[in-house]
Amino acid sequence: IASSQKAPARPVECARCHGQCLAGTRFCKYCGAPLEGERPVSERPSRPTADRPQPAPSLAPEVGRDPPRPPQGDAAGPLSTEAGSAPRPSQVPLAPLRASYSVRPPAWVPADTRPARAPDGKLIVIVEDGTEGKSFPLTGPQIDIGRTEGDIVLEDDLYVSPRHARIIPQNGSWVLRDLGSVNRIYLRIRKTHALRDADLLLLGLEVLQFQTVSDGERGLGHAIQHGTLLFGSPAIRRARLCQRTVEGVTRDVYHLYRDETVIGRETGDIVFTADPFLSRRHAAIRRNPATGEFTLTDLESSNGTYVAIREDVSLHDRDFVRIGQHLFRVDLSR
Repeated sequence: IASSQKAPARPVECARCHGQCLAGTRFCKYCGAPLEGERPVSERPSRPTADRPQPAPSLAPEVGRDPPRPPQGDAAGPLSTEAGSAPRPSQVPLAPLRASYSVRPPAWVPADTRPARAPDGKLIVIVEDGTEGKSFPLTGPQIDIGRTEGDIVLEDDLYVSPRHARIIPQNGSWVLRDLGSVNRIYLRIRKTHALRDADLLLLGLEVLQFQTVSDGERGLGHAIQHGTLLFGSPAIRRARLCQRTVEGVTRDVYHLYRDETVIGRETGDIVFTADPFLSRRHAAIRRNPATGEFTLTDLESSNGTYVAIREDVSLHDRDFVRIGQHLFRVDLSR
């Protein structure tokens, strides 16, 4: 009975990776190299190590030799699915790919990304005697103010442009914008305001333009006439205020040669005695000797000091805005 049993097939060793495969297998199940012409393991010379080597996870093709190709179609014959046979390449499980770079988690984003809503509010007209007049709600995507166009029409005010100003909600507040009006928009200052060249100031009924002295004018020396120095008052040029009239021309020019110049109705360096809306000491323009910069400060006047806006400004509760001959107070809910 023992002699009638068939001897088990001897394994065949791959010449490339030295892996042992069953006899009759045409391709190595470890590296895919062809096994045709390979001798059984017992017929090969003994190797120093008796343990079967494990296949390398990835082998680069040899120089000058094309990598082995797996069998295609029926030409190579179907591969056996019995134990010990090499599975199809499509059935070999692949190791998961690992990224060569680290992936950073996305930045945290709040659940509510909606923009902040501007507070409810209204514009209240302040009449000449200080009492409240008509009010206009601050609602919608924008509120335009003009003499003939817009949401708030001031048809009786000839100093208002056809479409003068716009108020829009932005980043949780209301923003005031000048639409290229002729007479500008004036906002009452609450703290010290840094003056810039060509700023327009409104104090009472007086419109004054602040002008800095150019380098060329500042560098003028003594005048000489017929070879003789011209005698006159000392010339100290730093900045000046030019009075703007309804005729569109400059009337009086006030030079700012002191470190502090006070403007008022009764006392100060520049006095407008005929202006009933000016306080006794209304405002002061101060110069910083170290930097040469000028600032404007209201001296707790009754009717306030205003500066024409030159870019978009955010409105705050209890702000006062002058558009033409109309004075508005901004009331915002807290």
